[in-house]
Amino acid sequence: MMTETQFLIALSQTTSAYTWTLEGNQIVGTAKNGKTRGKKFDPVTAVCRSTGKGTFASTCSGKKQAATKIGLTTTLAQNVSSATQAKSNRGNYQVLRGRMRQVLEV
Repeated sequence: MMTETQFLIALSQTTSAYTWTLEGNQIVGTAKNGKTRGKKFDPVTAVCRSTGKGTFASTCSGKKQAATKIGLTTTLAQNVSSATQAKSNRGNYQVLRGRMRQVLEV
């Protein structure tokens, strides 16, 4: 199982393969290389793709499959998804979002 810290470390290692930006309130990575160059990924699917465990769409089911492949718990996967979309400005979501933005320098 991957912890939040391990996920953030894995996410920080994706900065060379993705261009990370904010689109509206969402954190989005655009692939720089490979067959999926130019396609947009959220942090969970980007980490899965960069670790070589498969490429998944940034849909609800794609995020769940990617989270399972990289060993995220369902709770952590939901927290990351909510933090990516800025669903709430309270509690763990906001803290996690801040850490993700700091790691990705967005």
